Amino acid sequence: MIDAELWESHAAAFGTLGRLHREPPDQEVLAALHDLLPQWPLRGTLEAETGLTHWQRSWQLGEDAELIRLDHDRLYGVSAAAAVAPYESVHRGDDGLVFDVATLRVRSAYLGLGLESPHLNREPDDHLGLEFDFVSQALLRAVGAADQGEEGTARAALDAARDFVRDHLLTWAPEMLAAAAEAARTEFMTGLMLLSRATLDSCRTGFGLPA
Repeated sequence: MIDAELWESHAAAFGTLGRLHREPPDQEVLAALHDLLPQWPLRGTLEAETGLTHWQRSWQLGEDAELIRLDHDRLYGVSAAAAVAPYESVHRGDDGLVFDVATLRVRSAYLGLGLESPHLNREPDDHLGLEFDFVSQALLRAVGAADQGEEGTARAALDAARDFVRDHLLTWAPEMLAAAAEAARTEFMTGLMLLSRATLDSCRTGFGLPA
């Protein structure tokens, strides 16, 4: 039997963080996140609590959606060169290019669960936000299958999430997120990076993967 509560919590965190890495929040999303703060699904570690403190400070300072969008744009290179590229292939490939071998391996992992990038061949499949979303969807599929008594399907989906975290995210994302936390100019984006690192570390622990 899988631990449904554990993996539902991770799926919620990965899903929320993945969306924020792909798109900066508007004012409505910021308000919703503020309301969610006391119920953040993965708490208790120093990095998670520090990340949440940065988010709380962001609201106290009045960082609005436009300020956060500008920082998100600058960090991830939406309209200019990225301060910290959010693509696995850039960090793992020999040439530092997108749509490299790593991108195709990520695409293959997605296809293993019948998923694909929403902008296939126009946006690299190995954007950090997409990789977080894949883990979220795999975990939700595992929990849903277990709830229906489909243990084989549940285990396959959980194994897919574990393998993806081990073979992809843990090989590059912690260092990238640390660099982005240092480069961020808003409390919100700093908090996003630290919460993402904390979520990955919690997932690593949950799967029993080595540090």
